[in-house]
Amino acid sequence: MIISFSGPSGIGKGFIKEQLLRLYPHIKELVWYTTRSLRPDEQDGNRVQVSLSEFNQLVELDMLALVQDLFGHRYGLKKEDLVMSSGIQLTELHPVNLVEALKINPMIFAIGLVTFDLSLLHKRLSIVRKTESEAEIEKRVTKAKSEIDTILQHRSLYASVIEITEVEEDQVFNNVHAILQLQIKPKGGEK
Repeated sequence: MIISFSGPSGIGKGFIKEQLLRLYPHIKELVWYTTRSLRPDEQDGNRVQVSLSEFNQLVELDMLALVQDLFGHRYGLKKEDLVMSSGIQLTELHPVNLVEALKINPMIFAIGLVTFDLSLLHKRLSIVRKTESEAEIEKRVTKAKSEIDTILQHRSLYASVIEITEVEEDQVFNNVHAILQLQIKPKGGEK
């Protein structure tokens, strides 16, 4: 089973994945290939950095799915990982890619994360994450509006769409965990 989180940069997808992986050590994360330099929290194998020529060769060999160009970098998942998932795996899917991903694997359990307070995203990117320049943050926050609109337009593809506000942001993980408790079981099947 694949569990996917969709939402704009800074919404908290990575934080939620970290917490789930810590709580359920038997869960794995799908590995994305990217031409972007890896962030400090991506050094554990959830991303593989490749050169642009290596990435393009994987595309030509039809080995990658959900290939996307975002913020000057390329991203893609190995097709075989998206189709054949043993156990429970987590990933982030760009809202536009969810439609394509569901064609490849209709069993993806998707959760959308949205906010109508774009200043919350700006704060998270500039104060919490601190991995992008101010210009990059502005690009990501500007893009967030269309990503949120896409999630809301395709709400039926998601098991749940959670709105995040600054007041309730501490409860987001608990809300996601409550939704996933029926989907995720500890190794061995006991709860």
